[in-house]
Amino acid sequence: MKKIGVIGFGKIGQAISANMIRHGGYKVVAVDTDPGLPDAFSRSFFSSNEPGVEEILTSAYKNGQLELRSDFSGMENAEAVILSLPLLVNEEKKTIDTPFLESLQQLSPYCKDQLLIIVETSVPVGYCRTVLLPALEAKGKKHGIDFLLVHSPERIKSGTMLEQLDRIPKIIGGITNEATARAYDLYTGFFKKELLHCLGSIEAAELLKLAGMIYRDVNIALSNQLAMFANKAGIDFPGLLSLINTDGEAHLLQPGIGVGGHCTPVYPYFLIDNFREAGLEFGLASMGRTINESMAAYAFSLVKEKLATKKALILGLSFRPNVKEDANSPGSQLYKVLEKEGFDVSLHDTEYTTEELKEKGFVPADPDTAKVETVFLTTMHKQYRQLDFNKMAANGVRYMVDGRNALLKEEVESAGITYIGIGKG
Repeated sequence: MKKIGVIGFGKIGQAISANMIRHGGYKVVAVDTDPGLPDAFSRSFFSSNEPGVEEILTSAYKNGQLELRSDFSGMENAEAVILSLPLLVNEEKKTIDTPFLESLQQLSPYCKDQLLIIVETSVPVGYCRTVLLPALEAKGKKHGIDFLLVHSPERIKSGTMLEQLDRIPKIIGGITNEATARAYDLYTGFFKKELLHCLGSIEAAELLKLAGMIYRDVNIALSNQLAMFANKAGIDFPGLLSLINTDGEAHLLQPGIGVGGHCTPVYPYFLIDNFREAGLEFGLASMGRTINESMAAYAFSLVKEKLATKKALILGLSFRPNVKEDANSPGSQLYKVLEKEGFDVSLHDTEYTTEELKEKGFVPADPDTAKVETVFLTTMHKQYRQLDFNKMAANGVRYMVDGRNALLKEEVESAGITYIGIGKG
């Protein structure tokens, strides 16, 4: 059985591991700094809301096909090591890569006999060649002799990860052709061959992922600006989208109260820096980020002058419906906007307990009992389709700001609550 190391056993690392395990013939040794993970598995407390992942991993842990460690000793004699650690940006939008580089340094003693190192984390263009490669060679390791370095960016998102791994093309780009070929051979064991695409350089693989994410961010920013105009002009812009997109040329996405997640709000800054280093300016990506980061404040501005009180409830912390993840969430951004405006603000989310919300610094509340004037919908959890607008109105709610344009205006207003959408005229 081939042993594959996985560095970083968060949601992406778990899905990557489950995908290898379900195809058989692989033992996964995962390294993560979370000390609670091995305990959760050993006590059968591990859970995942990713379809299929929990069942595969818990079974593999019981039969020894999955091993969890907090150190790197399990990387000895591994055929390949996959890095799925997050690469983030700080408040100044600069890349935070210290944990990533420290992990690479801890891996270096096990780099021998052409250990295949595959970076699935999204990184800036040139990062693998100009940062990771020198970091390993500074430890006395030689590419082509001790290790082979490849970038194969993960392109999956929460909710249907295993299903996506079965249909989304898998991109491979190595420091050398030999590295690319080795990664291709490995991936044929747990990907359909028709999904595997080898590129001519590692930089091409880096750019491919970033370009896709920036397209999404800029697309949403365009819709958000058009929505702002539509609000002024009295036009239902979201209602036009399905028709706009029928010409075979346009593919506009929905406007909304903001863009959250680990990817879309972060990766544009990687390429913005790449442009700057090349003596260029990526104004389009910069503007897209500025627009999308301002949408929480814009949503508040739609109702600000109408309010008699400063009491508001936010529905949704998660950045995606019915997924318990809140990285860069619009709900959190709006909470800060309202706090800065002096509001008595509370928050509800169907995926988090009241204690979890308190631990994150929020005041939890129930939409059925919260006595507020304004409610902001930031995440369209399926449970919010059963909101009792009459009960909310009886508790004093006068305005519903639908940040996802997902509620039925007629239902809201039949309860005597004023409905306000993003670009709904």
